[in-house]
This record gives sequence, C-alpha cells and structure tokens, in this order.
Amino acid sequence: MKNKILYLITARSGSKSVPNKNIKILGDRELLAYRICSALRIATTENIWLSTDSIEYAKIGEKWGAKVPFLRPIELAADNTPSVDVVLHAMDFAEKEGYEYEAVCLLEPTVPFVPYSLLAEAGDLLFKEKECENVLAVKRVNPGSFFIQQDDKYLWKIAENVCKNNGVKRRQEEIPEITPSGCFYFAKWNEFKKNKSFYTDRTLSFLVDDIYCTEIDEPIDFLWSQFLLEKNLVDLEKVF
Repeated sequence: MKNKILYLITARSGSKSVPNKNIKILGDRELLAYRICSALRIATTENIWLSTDSIEYAKIGEKWGAKVPFLRPIELAADNTPSVDVVLHAMDFAEKEGYEYEAVCLLEPTVPFVPYSLLAEAGDLLFKEKECENVLAVKRVNPGSFFIQQDDKYLWKIAENVCKNNGVKRRQEEIPEITPSGCFYFAKWNEFKKNKSFYTDRTLSFLVDDIYCTEIDEPIDFLWSQFLLEKNLVDLEKVF
C-alpha cells in the first residue's frame, strides 16, 4: 500500500483551557472536523488519520471522513507530550501495518481556517525542492523583535533598542520577521524519522496570511473564531 503523504490530525481529549476543545462546535461542525474536511479536498480517507486517545473523538473523526487506525496510548496524551512523539507513533504504526508514505503532514485542530489549496501547494513544494526536508507554515511577526524583551519590571532592552535607533521605529521601518504559525508541518518521511524534528536547517518557510493562522488556545480565541465566521471574514469554500 503505497501513498505519497500521510495527513495526521492530532486531537487528544484532555484540554484544560477550553474543555473538550477539539470537539467543541465551531460554526456547524466540531473543531477537529475542519482539518479533516480540508485534507479530504486533496487526499483520500486512507491518507487522513486521526490520532486520539478518545473513543468519542474517534467516532467523530470517522463521521467526518478520517481513518482512526488506533487509539493513542495514554502516555502520549498528556499536556506535555511532544507532538514529535505523537507523529513518530503514527509513523511506526503505519510501517508495521505495511503502509508506505513519502511524507507526513501534521495538522493541528486548533488552527481550523487553513485553505486546502495551501496544503496542496506546500506538499508540492516539499517534493519540488530536492534539498528540502520540511515545509513549515509561518506568519508575519507583529510587533517585531525590536519591541520585544524578556519579562521584566523595567523595559531596559526595548529602551536600548529605541536609543540605538535614535527613536521609536515606525511599523514600515521594521525589518520583516516571521514565526511558525501552526497551520501545517510537512516532512519527508525518512528525514523525519532520522531528525525527529520539523525544524532543521533544510526547513522551508511557507508564508500564510494572518487570518488563516487563527489559533485557538484560550476561550477568547474561540470567541474570536466564532466572530470571524459570523461576519463571513473566513471564506469556508477555500477551507473545505
């Protein structure tokens, strides 16, 4: 059974900031359904797996078209479980079951509005760039590091930057900076098994517009996402 990319949606059941966040209804469907439905525009059910520790979540994932070939072990469903370990667990399972993939793509339910066309484009880029090991979604940083320092009582570092610049930089004068957005993480299969990381010196950046990078970590993030949908500020036809 040879396929090109395994799309892995990771959805554990123990969220504390927003209880049962991954199956909380956003718009007309559970949160985890957004990533499944997006992936289904560019892949088949056989290539879209849900990694979860919950039977309830598994049933919801299957309802929306994902394959749930296993329940994730409890030791890989803790608050501090690294995503890398969850991905490697799914990859090991796939290999033992005889699946052959050329790449893996991690999709987190907490970033629901990513257009499927960007997933397809990033996946193509992974194979087009021969030296590339990973493709990571990024977004513009605002504000930039000129206005950022470690938490402290006094703004000594920011003041130092302002003094060196002979004044506060206007936004247009800041050097463009990027940061990982969480929208997607692509990796060539064998390279990820070797590196055990999406971050190497051969990781390509893939810029995504801010509105598609909306990430739900806290209750206010969920309210913001609902607002975006209610005001038709997210084009769901581009998402799924």
